[in-house]
Amino acid sequence: MSRTRNETESAFSAASTGVSSVDPLITTENVFGERPHRATSITPEQALIHLIKVMMGTGMLSLPLAFKYSGLWLGIFLLIVMCAVSTYCCRQLVYSSHYISRRKGQDRIDYANVMRGAVEVGPAWIRDYGYAAKQLVNVNMFVAQLGFCCVYFVFMADNLKQFFDETSEIHISQAGWIALLLIPILGLCTIRHLKVLAPLALMANIVYIIAISIVFGYIFTHLKPTNTVPAVGDWRDLPLFFGTVMFAFEGIAVVLPIENQMDIPQHFISSNGVLNTACLLVLAVYSAMGFYGYLAFGDTVMDTVTLNLPNQGFYQAIKIMFVGCILVSYPLQFYVPIERVEKWISRKISEDRQNFMVYFLRYLMVIFTCLLAELIPHLALFISLVGSLAGAALALLFPPLIELLCFYGQKRLTPVVWIRNVILMSFGFLGFTTGTYASLRQIILVFGKPDV
Repeated sequence: MSRTRNETESAFSAASTGVSSVDPLITTENVFGERPHRATSITPEQALIHLIKVMMGTGMLSLPLAFKYSGLWLGIFLLIVMCAVSTYCCRQLVYSSHYISRRKGQDRIDYANVMRGAVEVGPAWIRDYGYAAKQLVNVNMFVAQLGFCCVYFVFMADNLKQFFDETSEIHISQAGWIALLLIPILGLCTIRHLKVLAPLALMANIVYIIAISIVFGYIFTHLKPTNTVPAVGDWRDLPLFFGTVMFAFEGIAVVLPIENQMDIPQHFISSNGVLNTACLLVLAVYSAMGFYGYLAFGDTVMDTVTLNLPNQGFYQAIKIMFVGCILVSYPLQFYVPIERVEKWISRKISEDRQNFMVYFLRYLMVIFTCLLAELIPHLALFISLVGSLAGAALALLFPPLIELLCFYGQKRLTPVVWIRNVILMSFGFLGFTTGTYASLRQIILVFGKPDV
């Protein structure tokens, strides 16, 4: 063990001086080591639960619509391919994070600093752009998290409108519901510490599991023959499929935060570890929701399957359960961008004005997401846009680029490494451009028209 560690340290020293004779490939044996235990450390079982919980958000409820875009059998094939590619890119990110953190003498590192470290070990002409690369990742994460918050507004408004329209004499427009939701969300986002929200989050998770189980129960009892829906959809709708699926795989931003809390990171990255297990379980649930949800509702499937549930008291109550869960989830998603804003305030604003600026910008950002939701009140298109624009970059474009730079820093670039990562980046870039274009085009076409 001591000999292996010495060899590894020598290898990283060699990488920093440009000597490549003993520089190892980025492998589990050479890069991963145990971390010192902390009070915030989590077990592999806890990491698995956290990762699955983050991945199974509102995007999963729109997967039947994604299958409408692609067709039934092409959809299941593409979903498996995209899950495999996303999982592989997550593994690239984790391996590279350990390589960069070992070079820097750290035991934990975030996504943005992995990108910065990778650029700084890359070719000489880009090494001065490490800080800019770091901010590029931060901006994408900022856009993604605020995008999720906008989607939450539209999702809750759609379900509340349909619930009250079908069960009462209260008829409020979708725009009205979005505005009304601003009140409780502003109150929840006044809470600055996540531990205060922990009891509500636990209750929301339990309610979400119950609600999802009921939705699956309805879907499985209302299946139609497979020949009632097209096997392959219109190829012009495939970019919207890509964006919707990328939105559903929204866990890339939390892969490193969760992995960083594990004392033995090998348990996260091994072949039967946390990451692979979580992605396989999520793929199974996503496949069932997309495939059987489309079979159950066919071409009448709406932006989210909750809107397809029958006009019966029991199923209408499910919509309120989902609204409650998403209402609690909003401040959790909001925490990521606002934390970065608060760090900026602590560095740039005088101490006597910091408290005012923190709450002013909190309220301003919530109002901004509300106004954006009012401007683009079309749930399916918003989901596809966020998935294509920010999700594709974080999940498919940046990890292959980071791996290329890390292998360059080790003097280990080979044709196989080049080809593998160029193919991955091309796949990500194709989805990024076509998905963003198709989503924006559809948003422009329906601009000003109410969604429901």
